[in-house]
Amino acid sequence: MGKLTTRIKSSKIMNKGVIKKVKDKIYFKFISPREEKKTDKYRVELIKVVGEICKDVHWQLMSGSFLKFYRDNTMDGQDLDFFVGRNDWDKVKDGFLKNKFLIKQVFFNENNEITEYKYEYKGCDVDVFIVDKDKKGYSHRFVLENIGSKDIKKKIVGNTLMITGKDYVSYERRLPTFKDAVDYEYKGVKFRGPKDPEKYFLDSYGEGWRTPAKNEPRNGPANNMPILHENAVSYLFEKALKNYEEMFKDIKN
Repeated sequence: MGKLTTRIKSSKIMNKGVIKKVKDKIYFKFISPREEKKTDKYRVELIKVVGEICKDVHWQLMSGSFLKFYRDNTMDGQDLDFFVGRNDWDKVKDGFLKNKFLIKQVFFNENNEITEYKYEYKGCDVDVFIVDKDKKGYSHRFVLENIGSKDIKKKIVGNTLMITGKDYVSYERRLPTFKDAVDYEYKGVKFRGPKDPEKYFLDSYGEGWRTPAKNEPRNGPANNMPILHENAVSYLFEKALKNYEEMFKDIKN
């Protein structure tokens, strides 16, 4: 199922016009929930372990899990997205490896700075985003591939797949609530989250955050839409690469 899902998501013909809209609705209604439920078994353990790793730095659990926790009093069926400040990352990155988090994929922005680590922990995907600070405040990046673009380049170097191209891009979104965090509790385990959750939801999801989205992702409010930066880079590492070997079997070194 994993390889089939990847091929469907990555197929050029499936990422154009009406076909893409139908594919996205099917994916977010049937496939995505099934994949995210893998996290449910280890969710409490994951939150506890990450909290221990990051206990001496500024971190937060945010995005869909936090929204569902706050709005629906559960996190079931959601992946886990953790956020750590760039100035603190060197203090905790070894802790993830020592606790057997496997690095599956690393994303870089156009300045060759790491923006996100995708880990695997006991079969569950865990995303850790690096939060930047500038004169305007805090922001985070997420990297996406414009799969339909012919400018995407994929090259296997050893056991690593490197993905580049002007349409392989990093999206920046402002994160004004990151500076203030408080403790929350989920099934007996504490975690850090935004001090002003409703402001965070408004900044990230817009006025409609109180109503669950139906089978599609949210783009966010007009005043905080992601800013596109070209020439991002992704490295997909050995174990993860094996899951994609069928998809990229025609790529030569």
